[in-house]
Amino acid sequence: MGPNCFKEIAGNKAQQPEIMIPMDALTITLVYATLLWNSSKSPSKFNFTGNQFSEVYAFHMNFLNEMEENAPNKFHKLMANIFEAIQKFCTNSATAVASHKDVMAFLDLDDMDNNE
Repeated sequence: MGPNCFKEIAGNKAQQPEIMIPMDALTITLVYATLLWNSSKSPSKFNFTGNQFSEVYAFHMNFLNEMEENAPNKFHKLMANIFEAIQKFCTNSATAVASHKDVMAFLDLDDMDNNE
């Protein structure tokens, strides 16, 4: 994944950008860790560390690399669909929260108790 990676994404099949494998694998690993945390009755302290979840990350990296090699068209469609879904989500989310001021107004810190 070098400096030409983004050129490759921009010029790929059918002009459909794909999410990059490492980004997808990291996201999948984070979802896995969150589900594991939740299934553990959500303990108050949870550390997301590379050592703890490196095998999960490596599994997804290998799986996605093998899929790219063995079924390139299906791989492209999957990764392009994920990229498109993220783009739509980001576009819709950007309009949902217009500014920092809006977020602070939503939190209404002035009416919040100072007691811990």
